[in-house]
Amino acid sequence: MRISKNKLGLAMLNAGVDSIRDLAAASGVSINTISRSNNGGTVKLATLRRIAEALGVDPADLLEEA
Repeated sequence: MRISKNKLGLAMLNAGVDSIRDLAAASGVSINTISRSNNGGTVKLATLRRIAEALGVDPADLLEEA
């Protein structure tokens, strides 16, 4: 699964999360994994769920459009 860079950025802004470092701390996902996903890499469903939960959004709201 690929996370949309724009959707992730918007969700971070809306949640008041200022940086990937802050998102990593809140979600328990490594900075490297978040950075990789932000640069077009794929993530596992469990990782997507943890990021979405930390941002208070539905996981589907972060996915890139097919």
